[in-house]
Amino acid sequence: MGCFEYFDKFKTEEFKKIFAEYYLSEGIALSEDTKVFDEIENSSKKWGTKCVVCKEQNKIVGFIMFRIVKLHDEKKFFKYNFGYIEELYVVERERNKDIATKLMEQFEEYLRQNKVETVVLTAEEKVYDFYIKKGFNENNSISCANGLKCFTKKI
Repeated sequence: MGCFEYFDKFKTEEFKKIFAEYYLSEGIALSEDTKVFDEIENSSKKWGTKCVVCKEQNKIVGFIMFRIVKLHDEKKFFKYNFGYIEELYVVERERNKDIATKLMEQFEEYLRQNKVETVVLTAEEKVYDFYIKKGFNENNSISCANGLKCFTKKI
């Protein structure tokens, strides 16, 4: 299996290529002048979004983008942190090789190191089974602005 590493070079051709492939798999074609990579870089700086990639023969074949969300009330009486998976993608030719599982393990280890015990994500129906097999449960008590179903897991 490939090597896994933290990655922050979102404007490189290598990352642009796999991210464009990911978007295309979702039915979205990125234009050459897209600002999405600026947005990813800004999210990394503003929200602490992290990215772990899997490389095979020096090429990115999968990635996970995530962050820790910190919620609290005005008086900071109530505080709750959780890990949020923003994106998870493995190129089609490399699927069924446990790459997505290993990327999630890297993410969960990061959460453990930061004393975060809950993971939240939104998912499209085509990947429900994958997340359920990984121990996630549908959570109807959380409303998601993107209209997708929300899943949670305790780690």
